[in-house]
Amino acid sequence: MKDLNLEEFYFDKTFIAQELEQLDLSCLSNGKNLRSRLVYQFGDFLEIPEDQLLKLGRVVELVHNATLTHDDVIDNSHTRRQSPSVPSLINNKKSVLLGDYMLAKALFELSELGNNKVVQELTLTLKSLVEGEWIQYENTNPYTTSKNIYETLSIKKTGSLFRWCFTAPLLLQNKNEFYPMLAEFGEKLGLIFQITDDILDFSPDSKKTYALDFSNNNLNFVLYFVGKSHPELQQNLLRTDKITDLSETNQKYIQEGIELAKEEVAKHRQRLNEILISLNKSLFKENQIYSELQTLVTLICERSY
Repeated sequence: MKDLNLEEFYFDKTFIAQELEQLDLSCLSNGKNLRSRLVYQFGDFLEIPEDQLLKLGRVVELVHNATLTHDDVIDNSHTRRQSPSVPSLINNKKSVLLGDYMLAKALFELSELGNNKVVQELTLTLKSLVEGEWIQYENTNPYTTSKNIYETLSIKKTGSLFRWCFTAPLLLQNKNEFYPMLAEFGEKLGLIFQITDDILDFSPDSKKTYALDFSNNNLNFVLYFVGKSHPELQQNLLRTDKITDLSETNQKYIQEGIELAKEEVAKHRQRLNEILISLNKSLFKENQIYSELQTLVTLICERSY
């Protein structure tokens, strides 16, 4: 995959670029670029021209980073990807404006492809992203929030952009009959990504701040299972600042929650495999993309960072 040159793509030669040129924006450019790689991988199979793939890849990373910038304002986060967050560098007000600018630029760049369906698909994705953030803001107790809310939140905040990675190339090639399967595949993949991310929050070996969701009482699938299994512990857990302050018994309950979250991943992974088998018969037709996506599912389900 070509270098997306995201730093240049984000800001063009604008007043905003001049304002930010002295800042280290590693928090925007140092991501895994997983979503753009998905676009490239699937778009290459569909034989989408290289210049169009480059634009789709840049757009999806632009939207992703815009939402992260907004998230860091809402969550008052000072770091992102082991670097200073945008709000910590330029303040909250400018960060909101910068996130808005990136979203506007993404829509403008995408409109240049001249495909209204692909633009419409992105606007639906943006709608889901905002709804997901709203749901998260309205639900602040990780031990009492319902499983349906957790899954809806994860699909809207994470799964919707994963979905776009598959549906945008599909719509660009007018293969609309495969839309339902690819849309579900992307959403389920995003749901699994979020659950594994929640599990990694409790791994001292991951690159995330250990047990940050526990300390901040953030919504987390592991904590949902703890609250469901042991509702009597809710107030005690909410008042505990650090996971290391928990009793040995309560730490055991956290571990049980991790195992239940892993079972949830396995359940959704089975559904992904079913979708892939169906796609292999109807769309992939034994193409290498089938094994590539199988590998991707494995990597996301078993990732350690």
